[in-house]
Amino acid sequence: MAPKVENRYILFTGEVHESVKFDFTIQQIGTFIAMWNQGYPINEIAQKLNASKVSVALIAMDLEMAGRIGPRPGGLLGKRKVVS
Repeated sequence: MAPKVENRYILFTGEVHESVKFDFTIQQIGTFIAMWNQGYPINEIAQKLNASKVSVALIAMDLEMAGRIGPRPGGLLGKRKVVS
């Protein structure tokens, strides 16, 4: 474990954070992108990927920073599109 740094809060270091995933298959990322583009809310994407909402939010942040996804109606929470 890294030495403690005073007056700092280090993200994702607590026991409660152990459920957060940081690795996904290429297929899971493809599923995420498809569902994101279709406007699914992150809780439905998380359920489909068998991941926490925090993990899915991290995927969204990573892919947005990498330019692989863009803004969408409803933002992070999503707004599922109606297909006619």
